[in-house]
Amino acid sequence: MIIKSQANPKFKLIKKLRNKKYRDKEGLFVIESRKLIEEAIKSNADIDFLFLREGISFEGNIPYLVFDENLFAKLSELKSPDGYAAVIRKKEACDLKSDRILLLDHISDPGNMGTIIRSAEAFGFSDIILTKGCVDIYNEKCLRASMGSVFRENIVELSLEEIRKLKKNYRFLSSHMEGIDVRKYDSSNDSIILAIGNEANGLSEDIRKLTDDFIKISMQGKIESLNAAIAASIMMNTLGY
Repeated sequence: MIIKSQANPKFKLIKKLRNKKYRDKEGLFVIESRKLIEEAIKSNADIDFLFLREGISFEGNIPYLVFDENLFAKLSELKSPDGYAAVIRKKEACDLKSDRILLLDHISDPGNMGTIIRSAEAFGFSDIILTKGCVDIYNEKCLRASMGSVFRENIVELSLEEIRKLKKNYRFLSSHMEGIDVRKYDSSNDSIILAIGNEANGLSEDIRKLTDDFIKISMQGKIESLNAAIAASIMMNTLGY
């Protein structure tokens, strides 16, 4: 059956899930594109259901709905959707156990957030802490930029007090232009938390106060700073295993 009415309950649900408030309330989020759905399946993500554009087929055991072209276009946030999309259930965060943890402090750009999550998986930072005020990781742009890593990384939002309690087991490193060259920093014997600050304003004062060592990426030319995602990737590659 092809759904053609905006009164359909699933249509209404999907539209609501474009709003963070409803994603939080329902514990669900939307992904788009066959590639991202394939990543979700490979990562054992909890797929609630697929929804497809009229004329698109899917083979598998996952339940799916079909919307006519007009309704699917109203549900999609892509300029050129391929007709594949899904509603995914958020996974529960696990305890922080790794020796290399990434802390993102008020990262606001969804593209940066997704890219950083993708790099974190690549460089062995399997646990990611978000401070309150970070962009939603289930934002469509973030999900696409993460290329599936959001399904596999352990990502948890913690309060300042919860972050502070980690001091007893971890050494806090923070990205700062006046820090130690990250290439010369020896963290081989330490369990570390690497903090990356907001794109425009850098680290919050609270995270600065928790920092044990500030580290930087040495640069040539007249460059004063790097994009947050690039800086985070370089530092994780240098400090990771």
